[in-house]
Amino acid sequence: MRLFVAIEISPDIRARITDFILRTQPCLTNARWGRPEGLHITLKFLGNVADQRRNAIEEALGRIASRQFDVSLQNIGVFPNARSPRVLWVGIQSGPELANLATIVDGVLVQLGFEREKRAFTPHVTLARFKEGSRTQNVSSALPESNPSFGTMTATEFHLYESKLSPKGASYSKLASFALK
Repeated sequence: MRLFVAIEISPDIRARITDFILRTQPCLTNARWGRPEGLHITLKFLGNVADQRRNAIEEALGRIASRQFDVSLQNIGVFPNARSPRVLWVGIQSGPELANLATIVDGVLVQLGFEREKRAFTPHVTLARFKEGSRTQNVSSALPESNPSFGTMTATEFHLYESKLSPKGASYSKLASFALK
């Protein structure tokens, strides 16, 4: 099974982002758009994991004690840059709690044999990925001139998800939830 750990986006913010996606899709025809119901903030991607490891992962994540915190979703950008975009994203603004949670999740999973994250944690919500070889479309012209704000939510829990890939894109199933105190 293909697993990752993430925070789910609240329904009201999801609706505002979905409106943005629907307005932007016709302008960026070279993008492969994610499903609105799958919007999330990834804390750690685990990749393909043997089914029998799931219980140990859930037990480790269940021992994490972290507080609830606010997360603001605002701004639109691309990785790595507008000249050669690979990912279209919504930015995340939060206090240190979000990055601390990602570090703790990484640490408990390293103890189970998962590789430690090599890149700095850059919180974002992926909206679309640009198809290889068709990135020449001017992404900047399709994006809003001002940076939109989609709202603020309180992160009250995080989840272990399974990702299933298909020709229609990835679909996500919530396997377990872990409360933030």
